[in-house]
Parts: sequence; C-alpha cells; structure tokens
Amino acid sequence: MSETKETGTKGALVAVMRKENDLLDKILEQQAVLHECVAKKDWSHLEDAMAHLHALSDSFVELEEQRTSLADDASLAADAELAPVLAQVRGKLQKSKIENRALNEYIKTTRKFLQGVFDSVVPQRRNTLYTRTGKIVRSEPSGITLDCVF
Repeated sequence: MSETKETGTKGALVAVMRKENDLLDKILEQQAVLHECVAKKDWSHLEDAMAHLHALSDSFVELEEQRTSLADDASLAADAELAPVLAQVRGKLQKSKIENRALNEYIKTTRKFLQGVFDSVVPQRRNTLYTRTGKIVRSEPSGITLDCVF
C-alpha cells in the first residue's frame, strides 16, 4: 500500500516538475523579449512583456508550492526518474538568474549614465544633503521639460 502511494506521489511530482520545466521555457522566452524591449527602448511592449512575465512568475510560484508539498529536495536528487527533470529545471533557473542579472546591470549602468547627464545639465541644488548615517544624498531631478517633439 505504501509503495503505490509513493509511486503516485512520485508521478505527481514528476508531472509538476515537467510543468515547471515547460513554464521555465516560456519565462526564458519572455525574458529575451524583455531584454529586446529594453535594448530597443520600446516602452509600450516592455510594459506588456513585464505583465506577461509577472503572470508566468506567479504560475511558477504556485507550481513550486505544489512541488515542495509533494517532496523535499534530498529525495529528489537520488531518484533516477526525477533527477533528469530536476537537472533541467535547475539549469533553466540558473539561466534565468543570469539573464536577470545581466538586465539589472544594463539598467544600473544606464541609470548612472543618465543621472550623470541630468546632474550636469540640470543641477537641482547647490548644497549637499546628508542622510542620518552621514552618506551624501543625490537628489533625483524633479522634472525636465524638453523643447522638441519625438
């Protein structure tokens, strides 16, 4: 009786992990779209891509909760049927993490560059502001008006 219960749980676990694997493929595709939108500065499609990626991420979280309720990681790595699926899921998660890191670095670099341009073109304040811990606060530009049509 316990062997059939284990087999049923393992079958359900394999099914959940395969769904996670398929969902990670979609997430990786959407991350590529997101990266392309940022690189091309296509802000309207960027918002759509972000919304779609957020929905996919929510679905993945639900599947992950199902997976954790079915088994623990220690039993997954030792099982011959689950090991290949687990390896695929972990590999895709790692790839997704790398994509997120690369996009984050691109955004940080661009933000620093733009902040430097704004600081030199539109100085906001002459005096220096400090936080409670003594760090210098760089104020963001409150607004800018351009005299041109895009």
